[in-house]
Amino acid sequence: MPVIEGTGIESAIAAEAARKTAQEKDGGQANFLKLLVTQLENQDPLNPQDSAAFASQLAQFTSVEQLVAIRAGIDGLGTQLGNNSPVANDSTRIDPTQLVGRDVVVFGSQIEVDEARTPIRMPIRTVEDATEASVKIYDADGVLRFEKSILPVDANGRPIAMRPGDHEFTFDPAAQDLPPGVYAIEFAAKGATGQDVTILPMVEGLVTGAILTGNPAIRIGPRVFSVDDILEVRLPGTSPIGTAGGQTVL
Repeated sequence: MPVIEGTGIESAIAAEAARKTAQEKDGGQANFLKLLVTQLENQDPLNPQDSAAFASQLAQFTSVEQLVAIRAGIDGLGTQLGNNSPVANDSTRIDPTQLVGRDVVVFGSQIEVDEARTPIRMPIRTVEDATEASVKIYDADGVLRFEKSILPVDANGRPIAMRPGDHEFTFDPAAQDLPPGVYAIEFAAKGATGQDVTILPMVEGLVTGAILTGNPAIRIGPRVFSVDDILEVRLPGTSPIGTAGGQTVL
């Protein structure tokens, strides 16, 4: 049995939609003509349709036909401009091979502990005030290896609310005796009324490889991230994303 490719299915769906649209348009025009002819056939011979009114109806039909044609032309032009516009070039059109050797920031929930167990810096972003916030770190077997509140503290060491914006989570794997490897990291937060507050974790790193099969992706060491999750690309050694006005959480 032959395999039907996804692109073929999408083309068929698009063609069917276009056919139905054309049928609806042609059907409307045909109905208008049918009513007009029926009106002529059934008019009173002794009191025929006023010629001025008849001409007006024909003019209305012509105007409708022209408007339909203009609408179709505008839609076609809009589609063409949209396909050619740089704005329409979404992240799936990024060539991941062009990112090798660049520093990137991506949405991600994995951290890597290297052989030197270098302290980890991780940008995070919130959109609401959080009065409770915590982090959990799991190893490759799903075992919880670290858990802590990440609320910032004031000069007296008392927890304070995490403000909306960009913040920085720092973590010392050596202090927690974590061996080298890749770990899953999970953030959770709540607001003053108990509602969940989203914390978006971000990963910074050097792109060391590109994956071209399936969904385009990049490698940062042993970790793989979709190009859809890329937030920023920059030359190595340049400044990371800013945390101006943000807070550092440990």
